[in-house]
Amino acid sequence: MFTYNMLKNHDASFCVISTKEKAVKISTLCTLDNLTEHGVVFIKNSKYYKKLQEIFNTKTTSHNIGIIFQKSFFDGIASSVPSEILSKCSFYATVDSVDLALSRLSKLFFDEFLKNGNDLTDSRQTGTAVIDPTSSIAPNVFLGQGVKVGANVTIHSGCAILSNSMIGENTVLYPNVVIYRNVTIGKNCRVHGNTTIGSDGYGYNFFQGEHLKVWHWGGVRIADNVEIGSGTSIDQGTFSPTIIGEGTKIDNQVHLAHNCKIGKGVLITGQAGFSGSVTLGDYVAMGGCAQFAPGVVVGKYAQIGGIAGVTGDVPEGAIYAGHPARPLKEWLRATATLRKISSRSKDKEAS
Repeated sequence: MFTYNMLKNHDASFCVISTKEKAVKISTLCTLDNLTEHGVVFIKNSKYYKKLQEIFNTKTTSHNIGIIFQKSFFDGIASSVPSEILSKCSFYATVDSVDLALSRLSKLFFDEFLKNGNDLTDSRQTGTAVIDPTSSIAPNVFLGQGVKVGANVTIHSGCAILSNSMIGENTVLYPNVVIYRNVTIGKNCRVHGNTTIGSDGYGYNFFQGEHLKVWHWGGVRIADNVEIGSGTSIDQGTFSPTIIGEGTKIDNQVHLAHNCKIGKGVLITGQAGFSGSVTLGDYVAMGGCAQFAPGVVVGKYAQIGGIAGVTGDVPEGAIYAGHPARPLKEWLRATATLRKISSRSKDKEAS
């Protein structure tokens, strides 16, 4: 558990505005989508504040959640914040910059997270591995502390599975797959060679000539019957997991950034790229090299054309293409119009 003083030591601008008790317990940083007992969430603008209000108004939430506001934003809303909102948190505080606080404070919690594992000594030597006797593990495989391997799992040579990860029954890991800490892979999955699951997301905040890292420990949760192609990279979430739904199929050389939420039965083709916190509904399908901007939400059963650049939300069942991606018929009309204009210009130049 952490104290106010420990947070202030890492970010001097941290200032407690109100607290229910002097010695509040702080265990982790968390997100609005995954509130955790004794956790702390960050609110830097109206978007996140509205989401916080919705959660507190519609869900039964813990009273042991702390809130850290960006000072400039809080100063603008302080007089209008409903008392019942703030009464539901254990404390609320401000920092000069939420972005910088994320970098500074995440390192504190990440270092604590690192203590809960050992990835330098194979857990079969220390006796902390839990391996079903029906599983098959090739030579030159590393298992970190507390790794769990289910029945009839096959792990090929060169794989590394770091601390506190779990592999479900009948799953196959092909050569040189790397599984970072806190990753759960379900039953009947196949992960092809040279794929990495659970590496850090690409999160940095620029300050005084330096890119300050946002430290990640959220892990990855992969449901049953998922197949992941070779050379694919799936980043772990910051403070809550990246999620891959049941029956989803991921092609080769795909990148899924931190905190993506992929529904069930989704088809992700080769070289598709997903920025952080992208959400795909169930049974979305796409062509190769489709790209998705941060925070985009794609509705169920939508289809995305190859090489599309998805910069905004896509409705359920829609078919989008182009860059920026838009409804297919609209994009086809626009492309045809451009061709006509181009053809006329060439005719004028020729005459």
